[in-house]
Amino acid sequence: MNSSFKVDLKIAGSNVKKIAIGNSQDRGARDYQEDSFGFSSLDSASVSQYGFTAAVADGMGGLSCGDKISAFTVSSMIGMKLEADGRPVHIRLTRLMREINQRVAESGLGGGCTAAAVICTKDGVFWCSVGDSRIYLFRNESLCRLTEDSDYHNVLFEQVIGGELSCTQAAMDPQKDSLAEYIGYNGEITPDVNIRPFIPQKGDRILICTDGVYNAVSDDELSCSLLMHAQEAANDIMNKIMMKNYSNQDNYTSVVLEFL
Repeated sequence: MNSSFKVDLKIAGSNVKKIAIGNSQDRGARDYQEDSFGFSSLDSASVSQYGFTAAVADGMGGLSCGDKISAFTVSSMIGMKLEADGRPVHIRLTRLMREINQRVAESGLGGGCTAAAVICTKDGVFWCSVGDSRIYLFRNESLCRLTEDSDYHNVLFEQVIGGELSCTQAAMDPQKDSLAEYIGYNGEITPDVNIRPFIPQKGDRILICTDGVYNAVSDDELSCSLLMHAQEAANDIMNKIMMKNYSNQDNYTSVVLEFL
């Protein structure tokens, strides 16, 4: 599935006036699709007042109802309105993501998902993520990851730095490849959010994707794709993954925002 949009949005402190949006998705080698993605209203009046949100979620394999939970999470993220209430945006974003997590955890479905969203407003760009769905910035032909995975690699690394574990113990920990937090987690989550608005430049691209993308193609391959315009870039990422023809290819989803 893919489609292409272009919206008018002037961002304070930036020369950006429009944002082109591209996306691509496929189930890979799986018999089912547990990834979801979506956008809030792209109506000009709504974008002018609220900006817009682009969101991706990845239902966790091995847990029940991953597709339903990822769809609910995306629907909830793109439905949020970050009206000013005196609190910083990152505080409001954190509260909203915790509310989504609590609703999923209390739903009784017994599953979960990872999620990432980018919110483009007239004041700048905000993002949030939970789990290992990622957000990248491509600027001046250089790819930079904006989000940190919520996995036990980071937890174990901090314990090694703090002297609580040895490197050998961390490497042998049975949870090292598990997620430390995700939507549906039974406890309070700490989403990865940016505190200050990011001010984009003309020519920037932002990539929002599930792990089926970055586990299949390298950063260099992603960079080559992101030299293209938004929809072409999303299509090229999909084509690169298809050409790999991995027998265990996970579902994969890419959303590309191109700042014009």
